Amino acid sequence: MKQDDSACDDGSGTIKNLELVHWVEHKESFRLVARSEGHPVEQMYETFPELYEAISELGPLSIASPKADVALFAISGEFDGHIMAVRQSGRNIRRFLVREDFFDALYGSVQNCIDHLLSNNALDCELELKHLCDMAHELHLQGAEIDQDRDYSRLEIDVTAALQHISIFEDHFGDNADAFNIFELGYSVGRLFSSAQNLVSLEPDARKAREYENSYKDRGKMGKSKDRKSQRLDQLFERMAQLVESNPVLARMKPIEVAKLAVDDAAKENPSLWSQGRGQVEMYLTTYASEAKYKSRYRELFPKTG
Repeated sequence: MKQDDSACDDGSGTIKNLELVHWVEHKESFRLVARSEGHPVEQMYETFPELYEAISELGPLSIASPKADVALFAISGEFDGHIMAVRQSGRNIRRFLVREDFFDALYGSVQNCIDHLLSNNALDCELELKHLCDMAHELHLQGAEIDQDRDYSRLEIDVTAALQHISIFEDHFGDNADAFNIFELGYSVGRLFSSAQNLVSLEPDARKAREYENSYKDRGKMGKSKDRKSQRLDQLFERMAQLVESNPVLARMKPIEVAKLAVDDAAKENPSLWSQGRGQVEMYLTTYASEAKYKSRYRELFPKTG
């Protein structure tokens, strides 16, 4: 657990813009920044005022555990005087508002608050819901209604879907506070942030997988092409051998002349195999004369001209 003062935008420990909270490379994570540049907390703070004052003076507080990391920020604006907690577990990131006015009733102590945030039981989504509504306003979305004449972007579709889920809940469950957090978490805000998370952290991996798949297919095509070339070499050689054996006079001709006759016969026998490659007869003859598989028999067929 360390206090990090390097992540503040003005040195005051106050985050001016919630959008500063984003996905980062592991080497840029709060945990590593705190270890390299932060100051260890010698004694845990007891009360909310102590914690808030320390964050305001020294910077965000970073708490690392085997299952999750939590960073605590002092924020301004609408939530001035409260603390924002960013919980990261693997690639899953959530944001929670730790309110001063509810702190004692909900947690009782700073340690209890941290334990709660590190657990999987944190459900509050006030910050995320506010962020969702702010985005809807900035995108000029008309609540949960669909504008048939509008060309929606991917983000706008996700925001509208989240707003629709909230609207459905409000219509059916009213002001049931116990269910409200669970609903928001699972069906509205969660959908939006899962989509954003996929875009930022999973899509690059998916693109790499697609590139690998395409590369694998290309290599497969190249392999098939090599197999077909080998088949053409074998078939052409056999046709040349048949022509010379049936008419020994052909052995006195240049191999290229015999090969041209043989390739016509081979193409008639197997048109699909010879849909390409008929113009490479000279290359085939070079292969026959140089590769051990064909060289000995090729010289027997054309002892004077091969």
